[in-house]
Formats: sequence, C-alpha cells, structure tokens
Amino acid sequence: MTTATTVLGLLTALALVAALSKRVPLPLPLLLIATGIGLSFVPPLGRIEIEPDIFFLVFIPPLLFADGWQIPKRELLRVLRPVMLLAFGLVLMTVVGVGLVLHWLIPSLPLAVTFALGAIVSPTDAVATHAMAGKAGLPARATHILDGESLINDASGLVAFRFAAAAAATGTFSLVGAAGALLFVSVGGAVVGYVVAWLVGRIRVALRERCADDPSVQTVLSVLTPFAAYLAAEHAGVSGILAVVVAGLYAGWNDFKTLDARTRNHAWEVWDMLLFAFNGLVFLLLGISLAHALAAFEPDNVARYLAYAFSLWAALTLLRLVWVYPAAYLPQWLSRRVREREGRRDAREVFLVGWAGLRGSVTMAAALSIPATLANGQPFPGRDLVIFLAATTIVLTLVLNGLSLPLLARALAAPLGTERERERRAAEIAIAQAGSAALERAMQTLATPGEQAQARELLASYRRRAERHASMAAQSNPVADGEPLERRLSLLALEAERDALYALRDAGTINDQTLREIEARLDAADLFLAAALRTAG
Repeated sequence: MTTATTVLGLLTALALVAALSKRVPLPLPLLLIATGIGLSFVPPLGRIEIEPDIFFLVFIPPLLFADGWQIPKRELLRVLRPVMLLAFGLVLMTVVGVGLVLHWLIPSLPLAVTFALGAIVSPTDAVATHAMAGKAGLPARATHILDGESLINDASGLVAFRFAAAAAATGTFSLVGAAGALLFVSVGGAVVGYVVAWLVGRIRVALRERCADDPSVQTVLSVLTPFAAYLAAEHAGVSGILAVVVAGLYAGWNDFKTLDARTRNHAWEVWDMLLFAFNGLVFLLLGISLAHALAAFEPDNVARYLAYAFSLWAALTLLRLVWVYPAAYLPQWLSRRVREREGRRDAREVFLVGWAGLRGSVTMAAALSIPATLANGQPFPGRDLVIFLAATTIVLTLVLNGLSLPLLARALAAPLGTERERERRAAEIAIAQAGSAALERAMQTLATPGEQAQARELLASYRRRAERHASMAAQSNPVADGEPLERRLSLLALEAERDALYALRDAGTINDQTLREIEARLDAADLFLAAALRTAG
C-alpha cells in the first residue's frame, strides 16, 4: 500500500466515523481511537511508520497555530497569571513528578526517558478541553483559563520534551546549560514567530491592495504561515513551537481587520477542514500505535503495563489537583489588590479546572515523534512503552475526566457566567447604532424623495434592531432585498457596523469569540448584498 493510498484510506475512515459519531453518544476522539485499533489489524495499516521529524512538522504547526489564532486575546490577558502558573509551573511539576514516579515504578526506563514522557503528557488538549468545557457548561473564567493553558502549555511542554528527548538520545544533560538554552530558544522562537507573521501579513495586505485579493491565494498564505514560522525558527536554532504559537496569536489579532468578507469565510472553511483532518488523523494513528505497542508486549506483561498506565493517570490527576488550589488562592492571600480586583475564587470552579486536564493530539504527536534510535544507533529505550503510556493517558483522561466533567459540573452546581451574552447584546446595539449613523450621514447626499424614502426605511430597520437588542429580544439580521440603492446603502451601513465591531474588540469591550460570531452574520449579509448588486449590474 502506497503512502497516498494509506492517507486516502485513513481520511475515508475519518469521514465515516465522524458521520457515525452524530448518532453515537461518545466523543469523536474515542471513536477514532477505537477505529484506529481496528485498522491496525489491516496488514498495510498495521505497519505504518512515520519519520518523527516529518510527523512533528506536518501535525504540530497547524494545530498550535490554529489554537493561537482562535483564542480570545482579551480573556487570555485577563487570566494570564493562572494560565502561566499552569502552563509553566504545573508543566515543570508534571515533568519532574511523573518522571520520578515512573522511574520508581519502571527502573528499567532511564530517568531522561521518564522525564521525556512527563513532558509528553504535560500539555492539555485545546480541542478536547474546549468541547468538554462547553458541554459541561463551565464558568466563563474557568473556560478561559483552560483555553489559555492548552495554548501555552503546548509550547512549554513540547519545548521541555525536546530537551528531555535530546538528553535521552545523547545521554548527557546539564541543568544550567539547559536553563540558558531554554531561555534562548524561547525568546528567539517568539521573535521569529512575530517577524514571520508580520511579514506574511504585510504581503497579504500588499496583494489585496494590488487587486490580487483572491480568497484562495490569501488562504494558502494563511495555511503556509505556521509552517514558515516553524521552519524559520528551527533553521535559526530556536523554538519552532513557540514561533508557531506567537505567529498564531499575531495573525488572530490582525487578520480580522485586513481581510474582506469573502476571504474570511473561505479561510474559516479551509481551516475547519484542515483541523478536522489533522486532529482526526492523529487520533486514528493513536489507535494504530496503541495496538502496535500492545502487540509488542509479552502477553504476561500486558496487565502490568495497564497498571502503569492507570498509575500515570492517577499521578497526573493528583499532581494537577494539588497544584491548582495553591495557584488559585495563594496570590489572593498574598495580595489585597488581587483580592479586590478578582474577588474570591469559588472552590468548585477551581476543582473543575483541576479535573479538566484532558490530553489529546499534541501529546500523541509528541510521542510519535520520539526517534527510533539513539545517537549511537541503539534503539531508543522503551519507545513502544512510552507511546503506549502516552496513548493510554489520552484515552483515560478522555473517558474518566472528560465524560465525568459534565456530571461533576452539574453535581457541584458551579456558578455560570453571563458576561458573554451581555457583551454580545452590547456589541449588537453598538454596531446597529454605528450603521444608523452611517445611513444618516448618507441621507444628506441623496437628492430625490424616493432615495430618501428608501434610506429612511433602512434606517428604521437598524433602529428597530438596536431597540430589540436593548430589550434582550431575539437577534435580527436585516438583509435588504430592495433596489440597488438600498443594497448599496446596506453595504455602507454594514461597513460602519464592522468598523464599530473592530473598535469594540480593540478597546477590549468584547473578545475575539464575540467578534467572530457577529462578524459571521455581517459577512453573510455582505456577501449576499454584493452578489445581488453584481447580478443587478
């Protein structure tokens, strides 16, 4: 079976399982893992081997870039302290704690290898965590902390993994040297990621200004950005992982203002498809690798290795719960300003943040990127066991933590936030008022009574929409079906709405998620009106 045939077969399996998941009350990742285990019995698929460096290059950049692109930037800044404590403090504690526990349980694994495994399982998964948090109805602050942690600890965990894997492969390690190198590659990676994203952004703006604003061209440049950041950083000897994260954050902040409605819609559709394919393929490969690792063990040892897997899950869960409470309460105990600004943390919310440590595609991508051999040509010690433990950790967190999270949230009756709905209504009112103001200015330039009447009718619809949102009524989406003049006026008002929406985001009044939701409605109306004008013309 050729590589092309294998990829097509896996994508077909992904599409079929995704369709089946609509009728099966189980998370899609679990169904994909089970499918991967089944596919491992198909001889060609059971022998899949991917070069570690190729696997890391293909899967990690788009997944991390998309996380950085989509995360609400305002909320990330608001919860930056708890996010950093989780993304760096907890990651370090996990690497050391898991490394020591597993080395004690499995003395045959070198300490550098168990540290590498600790780094592999330290990042939480953004997609799985966000999906489960949404189903569980977690408080808004808890959801933002989990989203931010999943983004930042991907970078910190994978950087730690690179150092631990290098130490395992070479047999040498210096704490002082590693600390200095970590600082250098981290800062250097962030700088490279910013520069690459800025350059790509300038290129896209220049192309658009010179009439080369084809959505396909713009979207291809967007898709190439994470790979460009990663390769540029790796070539410069700094962290490609952090470069991708910073590039995603920069692009997520700037793309909305520099792209038109057609390009935004096209980019979202392409990125949704790519992320679906990349995440799905990783979980399928996880199942295949899990089955392959089990087959490599002696039957008498399977029960012992499963005990190791449950011990690893227990250690991860306990370490996380032990960390989140001091991280939540110590800053408040030590600083009155923190207490006054943030209010007292709800212990139920803190527990849910601690319980929601789901692992996923990034953990598996890191595990599969472990080299097959050491620098001296010898097999990497315990590679199959490390992959098996990483895979079972993902399964156990999805099953034990993920499936129980909604039940625990309901049982604890954690307080829910209403901030998102409030700011959405406020944004809808503000942009409707901006559209009204633009129409009032345009009316002064209209000559005939008929044109004035059309403008007044459209202006009335905007005012009614603002009043409905002010009274917390259902949203309205007025898309004019009238004469060309009315359509042109509607486009003018939509542009004013969009400018007001960006201003609200830039001022920190709304977050990126609220912006995207409202912008999708504005873009749909924009595309409809533009198409109607082209047809009429």
